[in-house]
Amino acid sequence: MQKVLIIIYYWPPSGGAGVQRWVKLTKYLSRFGIKPYVLTVDEKVASYMDRDETLNKDVAPEVTVIKTQSFEPINMYAKMVGKEKVPTAGFTNVDSTKFRQKIINAIRSNLFIPDPRVGWNSYAYKEAVKIIQQENIDTVITSTPPHSSQLIGLKLKKKLGIKWIVDMRDPWTDIYYYHILGHSFLSHARNKSLEKQVFVHADRITTVSSDLKRLFCEKDRRVAPRKIHLIPNGYDTDDFKGLEATPNEHFTITYTGTIADTYRPSVFFRGVKQMQDANPEAVVKLNLVGRFSDAVRQEVGELGLDATFVPPVPHREANIYQVNANLLLLIIPDIVNIKGHLSGKIFEYLATGNRIISIGPADGDAAAILEECNIGKTFERNQQDEVAAYIQMAYEEFQAGTKVAVDPEEVQRYSREKQAEKVSEIIKGLKEEEETHL
Repeated sequence: MQKVLIIIYYWPPSGGAGVQRWVKLTKYLSRFGIKPYVLTVDEKVASYMDRDETLNKDVAPEVTVIKTQSFEPINMYAKMVGKEKVPTAGFTNVDSTKFRQKIINAIRSNLFIPDPRVGWNSYAYKEAVKIIQQENIDTVITSTPPHSSQLIGLKLKKKLGIKWIVDMRDPWTDIYYYHILGHSFLSHARNKSLEKQVFVHADRITTVSSDLKRLFCEKDRRVAPRKIHLIPNGYDTDDFKGLEATPNEHFTITYTGTIADTYRPSVFFRGVKQMQDANPEAVVKLNLVGRFSDAVRQEVGELGLDATFVPPVPHREANIYQVNANLLLLIIPDIVNIKGHLSGKIFEYLATGNRIISIGPADGDAAAILEECNIGKTFERNQQDEVAAYIQMAYEEFQAGTKVAVDPEEVQRYSREKQAEKVSEIIKGLKEEEETHL
């Protein structure tokens, strides 16, 4: 069985979609002849803000997990100002226009390049060398964010000559909140240089959408399209086993995740209001599960919508909310370079078989997936009438007791097992390529 070392900062008990991506992929890799070793940070010193202890049960027994110490300046900052003041989820919980926050952002971006979790790198590199030599491993995967972890792979590539797969779940210098981080000319130039080195020296790059692939190919002429493989996020069929939908008394729309101000969700909420004004007898319940900006909460209140705001819940509980929805809401942030944005929840939404309404670019990758699977539709932010009409149609389905006719074959393409098979083919392909050149 071929061995692979996966270096990733976010791992259980950390919560979030990035964690689930590799917990689920490693769960199935052994079925395709790959033995995974995972190198991560010890949770006792890690500076992730969300924890989900329930994800520990998803770590397969075939996966060997090694944890290291780390230097984490964010933890010191959290002790001074309080954990709730530490930026999370694309800075949804802080006001980056305030002078104090601008200073904090500038310190973060100019002293810790590319990010504050770079303090883990020296510990991780030392341990990675030991694992590679002891286990005779010749292939390493680094998955980010945080993008500082890619520098571990870069150093291993240069020093040991291992085969290196870079997994980029999000953009680096093109991430939507990059512009508010207060980079100096020098720190920005350093970030761009490191980013280019990673893309150029990687043997393979995996990412989650075709538009991100396009973006990464533009980084340097040496980054050939054949070097980049699409491994979208996905869903694990095991997560939905035993989950049976409970019939709702009233039409229920559910959203799970984060809605920051950059998501600009107003067209959806106004669409709900318009649909209800046209149908006074219609009762529409909103379940909003996760993190939401103050502006979102205020708008929902001003419109008089029947909404329940639920704080972040364990992954299993989020799946229950999804399964029990009559309509699932997906919102793509309204920012640059967003056509390739594919959040993990879209695939879990697919797994439920429930209808999906999406707000975002109609020509984006998420819109294409919904169309291919015949499970939903995407609307732009100037289409309030169309949004209201779509909610009306879903409401009439609910009243009639019918469901959307999903294309099961298209949906199955996004199962974690299928994605793990693709990853195994990339790993084996590097080995075969090496043997061909011997």
